[in-house]
Amino acid sequence: MEMQQIPRRVHFVGVGGIGMSGLAQHLYRAGYVVTGSDRQANDRTAQLVMSGIDVHIGHDASNIGNAQMVVRTSAVVASNPEVAAAKARGIPVILREQLLGAAFDSFGERIAVCGTHGKTTVTAMIHHILRRAGVDHAAFIGGVYNGNNYYAGGNAVVAEACEYNRGFYNLHPTCAVCLNAEFDHPDCYADVYDVRRAFAHFLNNVSADGCVILPRSLRSVAPTKPKRIFFDECFCYRNVAQYDGALECQVTDESGVVRTLRLATVGEHNILNAFAAICAVEQLGVKRGAAFEYLTDFCGVSRRWSEIDIVDLCRVVCDYAHHPTEIACSVATAYALFGGKVLCVFQPHTYSRTRALWNDFITCFDKASKVLYLPIYSAREQPYPQITSANLCAAAQKHGIDAHYASDFYAAKRWIYANAQRDGVVLLLGAGDVCNLAEMLSDNK
Repeated sequence: MEMQQIPRRVHFVGVGGIGMSGLAQHLYRAGYVVTGSDRQANDRTAQLVMSGIDVHIGHDASNIGNAQMVVRTSAVVASNPEVAAAKARGIPVILREQLLGAAFDSFGERIAVCGTHGKTTVTAMIHHILRRAGVDHAAFIGGVYNGNNYYAGGNAVVAEACEYNRGFYNLHPTCAVCLNAEFDHPDCYADVYDVRRAFAHFLNNVSADGCVILPRSLRSVAPTKPKRIFFDECFCYRNVAQYDGALECQVTDESGVVRTLRLATVGEHNILNAFAAICAVEQLGVKRGAAFEYLTDFCGVSRRWSEIDIVDLCRVVCDYAHHPTEIACSVATAYALFGGKVLCVFQPHTYSRTRALWNDFITCFDKASKVLYLPIYSAREQPYPQITSANLCAAAQKHGIDAHYASDFYAAKRWIYANAQRDGVVLLLGAGDVCNLAEMLSDNK
């Protein structure tokens, strides 16, 4: 699909989603007549309304008005009244990723960031460096960075390339960054080999005169025709020090030049994220030394290790980690900063993922002092027999984890106040609404 095929009046079903709201902003700024709807209001819908976009709360066939095209996410079912009404009237209905592909491909220089983990952070890092370097560009970020998830610009674009439902097939980058390729989304992929085949397919979308940036462990996934850059061969690091909200290490590049990398965020995994981002911005002419300097004030993306100040309680951190690898990184970071005083509150995301990665959702908490399992956040799925957080907790206890179960947020709040240590940390982990617990904790009544 090309932008010329997008009519003037476009309606978004589920406009409050992080990806949908960015596209709605993009079209609105480009002069399209944009409307949207969502089942409930959130920060994104409020921001869209403030910008001048007409947003309806609740789904109704009348919401589509005189739209000439309707955009939906994969989570919006065909029986949705707005989608059904559009189809009945012969109005084209497309997926979010199709529109993203059209918008993305309309730029001359196109950086896409893919991977099972880290793509939101790396997309934001690339945007941050390009902005500091004065490179005109647009950015579609899968999280909130400096107050927004979309930044308008021309000439170049950086965007996340999400593998869910193979949506990234719609993007055709001049530069693709591939961070990793693990088994996730078992509702879309059969196994890790299926995942890697999908990533290989996407990387074949890169223009022949472009480049692919990836770790050497994924050498076999990348095509040989575009230039390949292995970011973990370009740099090596040592002397990692993590402080209160900051990280520092010494980096040596392939030419032997030694620099200090400083980040205003924590987590050793962010060092490799920074390497990938630096390699990407070099393709747009940003000097390596400048990229290191600009990253010094990169402050991280909302819900990616976001610290919250709770009076009369220990440190509380919200983290979007919902895959065992991500959780293990978050727990390892907390352990490095707080030792053995790490309480984890985990809300599993989807029944299919919980079932497929059952044992990993136990062992990823090996370094935590205590774990509290919350009910599974179903998202778009129906329950699976025996796949419950209560059963996952029981299995974790048999493994030797100090595991507990809370049936709701109120029980979780009581557990946290009973177990938190003032010089420790509570990690609120998951991709659902677990971070709403932070507001409840602020009210310590």
